Amino acid sequence: MASNGDSNSSSNPSMLHGHAAYVAAAAKETIGSYASTDMQNSGASDKQAAIEEMKAAKQASDEQGGQVSKNETLGKAEQTLGSVTGCEGMEEEGAKRQA
Repeated sequence: MASNGDSNSSSNPSMLHGHAAYVAAAAKETIGSYASTDMQNSGASDKQAAIEEMKAAKQASDEQGGQVSKNETLGKAEQTLGSVTGCEGMEEEGAKRQA
C-alpha cells in the first residue's frame, strides 16, 4: 500500500487518492493495534505516506492558485471523514468544497 502512495505522490500527487489512502491506513493501523504490531506499524507507515502525498497535492494546488471544485455533497463527506479519522487537512478541504 505504501508503495502505491509513494509512486503516485512522486509522479502525480492527488488529494483524493491521499485522503482515501489515509483512511485505509488509519483503519489498518487501528485493526493492527488489536491484531499485530507489524500490521499496526505498516498502517502507521502507510498513513505517513498518504500525508506526504496530500502535502504534495496541496503544494501543487497552491502553485496553481489553490482553487478546489465546489461540491456540497463531496465536501460534507470529506469533512466528516476528516473528522472521524483525525485528518485536519481533509476537514479543511471539505469545508472549502462547501463554501
